[in-house]
Amino acid sequence: MVSAEVAQRFAAPVSFPPHHLYQLQGVHATWDGAIFHNLRLFLPSIVYPKFASRFQDTLLLRQWVGSKVKVPAASCVAICHDQWSVENYYHWLVDTLPRLLILRQSHPDILLLLPEPLAPKQMPDYIQRSAAVFGFTRYLPLTIRQVLQADCVVLPELTAPSLNQNPELVQQVRAELVAALSPSPVLATRKVYAARAAKGVRSLVNEPQVDALLQEFGFEKVYFEQLSFLEQISLMRETTVFLGVHGAGMTNMLFLQDGAKVIELLNEGYGDLCYFRLASCLELPYYFVPCVGANQELANQSDIMIDIDFLRQIIKQVV
Repeated sequence: MVSAEVAQRFAAPVSFPPHHLYQLQGVHATWDGAIFHNLRLFLPSIVYPKFASRFQDTLLLRQWVGSKVKVPAASCVAICHDQWSVENYYHWLVDTLPRLLILRQSHPDILLLLPEPLAPKQMPDYIQRSAAVFGFTRYLPLTIRQVLQADCVVLPELTAPSLNQNPELVQQVRAELVAALSPSPVLATRKVYAARAAKGVRSLVNEPQVDALLQEFGFEKVYFEQLSFLEQISLMRETTVFLGVHGAGMTNMLFLQDGAKVIELLNEGYGDLCYFRLASCLELPYYFVPCVGANQELANQSDIMIDIDFLRQIIKQVV
């Protein structure tokens, strides 16, 4: 139903290079997980080595002049998040939690560094709740204005290239979160549309027409940012068809039951296929609705136009 060029993107192979667990001595770290020693950045602590230029100059000087938080002597602290997972739901659940599984094998009770937002913002509830599921309840919060100084830091690398997922570990993350936070069996009957927040990126240009179509098929319109972490999990356990625009809310497919179906509205020219790959890891049927960006200069951040007739065809197949 899509062009050969678009379909070819879904057939691209995924590889998983080895990941390592490092133990570093006498280092500093920023709130978003970048580790450095003197004027040298430890590249495995950032998302991509090509981003190293973003961690230069005054950032490196803060190890001497910044507000320091010191780890007690003879204690280790673990860092399992990076610049993309400090305040991003997808990257915390899909990138950081698998790293906690690896960390738990060798350091099950270690002190865990967590990113602490500046007031009046608060740490999202999903961070501590999910970390606790894997046994990590000892935390060291660090704000953007502080620098960690530690004699010992333990760093598990990403378990898959960013925007990819390790299927075995993602399935384990899913199983442990559901068992701990939503263990009671429930019948899945709801059809849920994960709507984008007002005035956010990737808004729907023709949203009224989309809303009318989805109401016709019995979809509920939900704004995930208005729900707690536990409420999001509970809703997904009751959902049999999950539809949404490409964005962090799609991460909640983690909590769908086996056999539930996923429909993603995705900019056909720029959208990353991370949610297609996540659905594949979870063995969930996935359907793709190609959308046209309203402003090509904004690439994946552009508002999008939905082909209503195409969306109707997909929904008829799914329901």
